[in-house]
Amino acid sequence: MQNEESVKDGRGLLSWIDRIISWIGEASGFLVLPLMMVIVVEVIARYGFGAPTIWAWEMSRFFGGSMFVLALGYIYLRDQHVRVDILYTRWSPRTRAIVNVVMALLVVLPVLIPSLIKMYDTAALSWVTKEVSSDSAWRVPVYPFKAIMPFSMALLLVSVLVKWVRDIRVLIKGEPNA
Repeated sequence: MQNEESVKDGRGLLSWIDRIISWIGEASGFLVLPLMMVIVVEVIARYGFGAPTIWAWEMSRFFGGSMFVLALGYIYLRDQHVRVDILYTRWSPRTRAIVNVVMALLVVLPVLIPSLIKMYDTAALSWVTKEVSSDSAWRVPVYPFKAIMPFSMALLLVSVLVKWVRDIRVLIKGEPNA
């Protein structure tokens, strides 16, 4: 099973990829600061001065959404994603690796790859047309946010592949933290 220790074990290319994904995932957590500032400004403007902003809702969606999606690869590499652990935690590392490999091939990759392609197409069209939001009178550009989506899904795909390689190593070599 992948954990923090095996991410930091310093092994070649996989470790280098881990460090990049970890840095992006941890850095995305700092988006909570501007998110909180936007919310505080909105609450003060709305309830303190009776003058709600036209931009706070969309900015909070952009910051919160970006923070969430940029952390997906990081969460996956550390096995912090949602799963039913009733049986999984009781299995041997080899059994877990078998389940991980099969699920990645049958479920995760067949869903993730087409989603990534669709998100890329959507982001590219948004970027070319300089799409703006229609959710408020502010009409803020949304194409930078839409570009974050396929980028984060690509990071998740790389995370899935790294974890898949490690699980294959467990199956071949029997290394519990390969």
